[in-house]
Amino acid sequence: MRLITLGILGGVAAVAAIAAVTLVPTGENPDAKLGERMFPELAAKSEDVRSIELQRPEGTIAIARDGDAWRVPAKLGYPADSAKVRQLFVEVTALRTLEAKTRNRDLYASLEVEDRDQKDAKSTRVAFKNAQGQDILALLAGKNRYGRGGGGDDAVYVRKAGDAQAWLARGRLTVNRETVHWLDREITNVARDRVHEAVVRHADGTVVTVRRASPGDRDFAVADVPEGRKAKSSWEINSVAGAFEKLELDDVRKAGEATIAADGPSAMVTTYDGLAVTARFGEADGATWVAITATAAPPATLPEGISGLKKPDEVKAEADAINRRVGPWLYKLPSFNLDNMRRKLEDLLEPKSS
Repeated sequence: MRLITLGILGGVAAVAAIAAVTLVPTGENPDAKLGERMFPELAAKSEDVRSIELQRPEGTIAIARDGDAWRVPAKLGYPADSAKVRQLFVEVTALRTLEAKTRNRDLYASLEVEDRDQKDAKSTRVAFKNAQGQDILALLAGKNRYGRGGGGDDAVYVRKAGDAQAWLARGRLTVNRETVHWLDREITNVARDRVHEAVVRHADGTVVTVRRASPGDRDFAVADVPEGRKAKSSWEINSVAGAFEKLELDDVRKAGEATIAADGPSAMVTTYDGLAVTARFGEADGATWVAITATAAPPATLPEGISGLKKPDEVKAEADAINRRVGPWLYKLPSFNLDNMRRKLEDLLEPKSS
């Protein structure tokens, strides 16, 4: 019973702490600004923004504009996820004042809108900068308050840098904590439904092949199953053929920073319309790195019974686009993707019966 009571008292204390920061000094009238956009200057000067700096307790993330694109300098200038950058602009410009909170510096920490130079600060400083590195807008984003249902009642505690007034603002701010989450993480997206065959080549020379006998087959089969053995479920086998579908990175480095042998271990999928995508593996700094290449060898006629296939010129354009995007890079993949690309025959067979 004592534990329950302490829990309730703790909750009451937390609510009281938040409630306390609604107090504002006599003479101030922040309520006159309720419902207004907090940062209209960002929309007016969005074209002047050349970089974004996100300062968090975990460290600082920088995103830089490169013409019409965005890049992440800490990841060697790898392309940023433009949709996430655009979302950040939209979310900040959409924030509207909902409730005036404190102007007392000592109370900022309870909302997590304290300045970043404060000891143990938990705030996120979001700065939109011009070409000279000067702040067009800088704000301190704090705790989120999530609404029920579809998110229309979401709110966030926020304070403009240099302004004493903290607010509860209607809206949300999505600030990813890790640099990798700001990258354009998709490497390839070869739908399994297009794939005819997947081939895994191991360093010892062994080869594992899964394929569909005809385009109308839903599942893949293991080629050359040893006599007396049985393949595992279609889910296990199909995962090999789907290894390049929505393939995402966990990290990147420049091509040439790991030894990738042309005749070394690899995984390849070939589609019915003639696209072949290959991953070749190499080791560096205790991790496996992958080089991706694509080629196009469209068939004379496309098979019937399968949708989503592309014309020869489209396949060639697709291969060229993949090579332009991935050619300068090596990728570290999520472990489950890497496992699917390195399946051994024994991994796809049921255990031997005794």
